Amino acid sequence: MTLKASSIIVGLLTTLALTPAVRSQDSADDTDLRQFLELLDQQTTLATNSRLNADFVPGMVSVVDGSELRRRGFRSVWQALESLPGVIATQNETGLRSVGVRGLGDLFESGKVKLLLNGVALNPSASGTTGPLLDTPIEQVERIEFIRGPGSAVHGEFAYAGVLNVITRSRGEAYGAELDTGNGTRFSLLREFGGGGFRGSINLAAGTADGDDIDSGPDRTPSGTPSYAPGPINNKRDFFSAIVELEFGDIDALLQLQQGNRGDHFGTNNLLPPDDRQTVISETQFSAVLRRAFEIAPGYDAEWSLHALAHDTEQNELFLGLSENFGGLGNEDDIVADTRLSEQRIEARLNLAHARGAHRLFAELVATDIRVTESEQFINLVTTIGPPSPTMNEFPGPVADDADRRALSLVLQDEYRIDEMTTLTAGLRYDDYEDIGDNLSPRLALVWRASDRQVFKTQLARAFRPPSLIETGGARDQSVEPETNDTIEFGYIYVLPDGVIRNTLYHSRLDDLIMFQDFAPFGYYNAGSQELTGYEIELERSLGTGWQVHSSLSLQDYADEGLPGAAPWLLKLGLGYTIAPLTEAHLQVNAIGSRDRAAGDSRDDFDQTTRLDLTLKRRNLAGIAGLDLHLGIDNLLDERLEQPSPADTYPGDYPYSDGALLWLQLVYQP
Repeated sequence: MTLKASSIIVGLLTTLALTPAVRSQDSADDTDLRQFLELLDQQTTLATNSRLNADFVPGMVSVVDGSELRRRGFRSVWQALESLPGVIATQNETGLRSVGVRGLGDLFESGKVKLLLNGVALNPSASGTTGPLLDTPIEQVERIEFIRGPGSAVHGEFAYAGVLNVITRSRGEAYGAELDTGNGTRFSLLREFGGGGFRGSINLAAGTADGDDIDSGPDRTPSGTPSYAPGPINNKRDFFSAIVELEFGDIDALLQLQQGNRGDHFGTNNLLPPDDRQTVISETQFSAVLRRAFEIAPGYDAEWSLHALAHDTEQNELFLGLSENFGGLGNEDDIVADTRLSEQRIEARLNLAHARGAHRLFAELVATDIRVTESEQFINLVTTIGPPSPTMNEFPGPVADDADRRALSLVLQDEYRIDEMTTLTAGLRYDDYEDIGDNLSPRLALVWRASDRQVFKTQLARAFRPPSLIETGGARDQSVEPETNDTIEFGYIYVLPDGVIRNTLYHSRLDDLIMFQDFAPFGYYNAGSQELTGYEIELERSLGTGWQVHSSLSLQDYADEGLPGAAPWLLKLGLGYTIAPLTEAHLQVNAIGSRDRAAGDSRDDFDQTTRLDLTLKRRNLAGIAGLDLHLGIDNLLDERLEQPSPADTYPGDYPYSDGALLWLQLVYQP
């Protein structure tokens, strides 16, 4: 993007921000009151473990209400996240979904965003990341909280580039059904129950989709060698989510089960699998939490909690290559693998909060025990270079089947109110791992509310990402050190009479980046350092009668080829319009600038991507109160949308949409 183009877009956002809305004085007063109430409601504990308005906490935190996400037509958490400033929704060769934040989330290896479901950490230590959370349907969501930038001072490992917390609905009653032109169906149910001091809720969602008909183009198979490519990709997906919350007195219990099944898309070896429209890869995560809040003494609030997480990844008949390419002449079967990797995490937490004068103190002690309970792999080969076998033979699993990781963590934080308008937050987290040593994650932040309309922020923080168990087990050298991210950022928030503008300027230094060397000696290792600088501007505003704007522009500067997959600019524009009292339309535009390739990749930069989605919503359909109809068109421009592929894989990258997708949804909330 040229400097001139950037200036035009900044000027457009500024014009939208400063243009006075046409309305009466009475309407202005009503709007100011509504926005003040909305501002008070946008609270989060994600940044400081104390309940504060999102604009008053250190760092830049986005809090988006689920009803707003549904109104704007987002269908999954993954899709909704891409509308946030500085965020890119990504997908790898096997269809695993993730997010990139400020160019960092999808850098080299995964696990750079801390994933939480109702405050429960889901990142497995074996791989560092998981996909089902991002597939969560928006019908299940109460709100999404997202930190852009370091979050390790509070959340520890994997809070390297950001922290995502998905809060699900637990109040009321709702039913939903959806169909789309990708042979997709989805159902959801929410029920609250209880009485006599007991309250509970169950939140269910299930769906399946065959996916678009997408042609892969050529894969990495050498010319003249047998291949399924070009041909259709296996992009089938299934999803199930069940969340149960129970409250009895001061004791809470939470049970969460999410499972995502998918086809192997472009193939784990970047060799196109046969298109049998079967799910091949399955991820299941089950978590249980028991907690109790209590008061030790007046002014001393405490809470203990026990967390259990089981994560299981299973691959059945995962395609590795054609028999002919492995030297098999008489056996025409494909080479396939069956793998299973299971992990269990037990975590005990005890925290204490105390307000004393101008200080609000917080301390937390966390003990974690992680064990790999199963790691196995079977392939119909005798050796990796031998001919195919009629039987499945055992090979080393993804990690050692007795791998474990134990850690003891201490969090200390002091929110010091210098005066009524200024707060200084100092935080420190210490993590001591048995296998990789200790780590310190400090943070110092200042928030100054200069007036009712202006907020200034600055923060200096360090985050870290420990090597996953797969990386430590496959290290090129004897050890792989944790990655670190030191970031300084400055924020300025201006509250308009009918909206808000948020500005963020940041600089990050990334050290000990973990990379994989795909030539001898193979393995993971720590590379050097990288630096990046960026600016983000957000605008939320009402424009005249019936118009709503949610927009952002993100600009980044970094070394050429230093951050493969990072984009120099991202433009997000959401426009909502109330057509009639019960009918609304929303247009979402996500534009991503051309992205750099990795060093050594001779292809041109990855082209700019622009996606448009359109949604119509009709409330109280057929005069039935609480019955809403949603109609949507994803990829309105009917474009072939792609994700960048690594060098020497698919020369034409990874297409994930080859045309418009139409969908229809009915939701009933009595």
